[in-house]
Amino acid sequence: MNARPEIRQRLIEIKIARWCRVAKYPSLDPRCPPSRARRNFWRLISKYPETAEKLRLTAVSVYGF
Repeated sequence: MNARPEIRQRLIEIKIARWCRVAKYPSLDPRCPPSRARRNFWRLISKYPETAEKLRLTAVSVYGF
């Protein structure tokens, strides 16, 4: 991703939050199965753990407890 660091960070935060919402509420994007949304979310939080920590998201956040 080619963007300034502060903009890049915000784009990553938006992606993580989006996949978390789609995994919790599948009706937001009916074309994407919840299992794929969970996989995308888990991939992003493993790649950017400091961002996930900043957003207070963990691997079980997609289950909506």
